[in-house]
Order: sequence, then C-alpha cells, then structure tokens
Amino acid sequence: MILLDDSRLNDILEQQQLGMNCYVHRQTGQLITVPDPDQFSELETQDWQADIHQLETSPEQYWPVPRLSSRDQFRFMEAFVDQLPEGAFQSKLLAILSRPKPFRHFKDAIDRSGSYRLAWFAFRDEQTLLWLKGQLALVE
Repeated sequence: MILLDDSRLNDILEQQQLGMNCYVHRQTGQLITVPDPDQFSELETQDWQADIHQLETSPEQYWPVPRLSSRDQFRFMEAFVDQLPEGAFQSKLLAILSRPKPFRHFKDAIDRSGSYRLAWFAFRDEQTLLWLKGQLALVE
C-alpha cells in the first residue's frame, strides 16, 4: 500500500487541477507529474521528456493517480447542497442540479453566493481528499 500524507495528497490534487497527470512510485512514494496530453501540445511537454521516459520504461513501478469522475463531482455538489440550511439558496441549488448543465449553473450560483463560495471550496477540497485517500486504499 502506498502511504502519502495530506500535504502530498493536496499537492497531487493541485497538480491535477493544473492539467497534470500524476504517478506515484509504488515503493518510494516518489511523485512524478507530467502534462496530460489531452490538454497540452507535444511542444509543451518537452520539459518533461525524462519523466515521461521513466514512466514508459517502468510503468509497473508507478501508480497512475486517478482523476475524479464527473459523477463523483456531481455527488459532491449534491452532498454540499444537502448539508446547507433549508432556505432559498438551498432550493435554488437543488433546482440547478436537476436542470441541464448543472456544473456550469452550480458554479455560477456559488460564485455569486458570497459566504457560501468559501464553504463550497472547503467542502469540495475535503471531499476530494477523502476520495483520493479511498483510491489509495485500493492500491496493493
């Protein structure tokens, strides 16, 4: 099992938000991050060629850190709304989650919500960290 502290896990999550793919060495816990080829051109990945080569030559030694699925992200939004106090804002978010383009509309509503904005980011970050810890527990 790979053991990483919360600081290291937060580093992984930050790198993923920047469009990086993350890999953890199964024995040492060494973290390698490389640009996601779906988000960066080949020219933009030249600085990472040594790391890419290392991953390609020894893929069995590295655990590719999964990314959150959109379904998991949606569950986080639902859980956040469920824990809000009953009222107009909670009702608004519940309606948003049942309409088309819930991610976009949820983001817009949260961005305009004042104090709920910070609460959402803290909740999302906590849930994402717990999710990542669960993923790590599955690694043998």
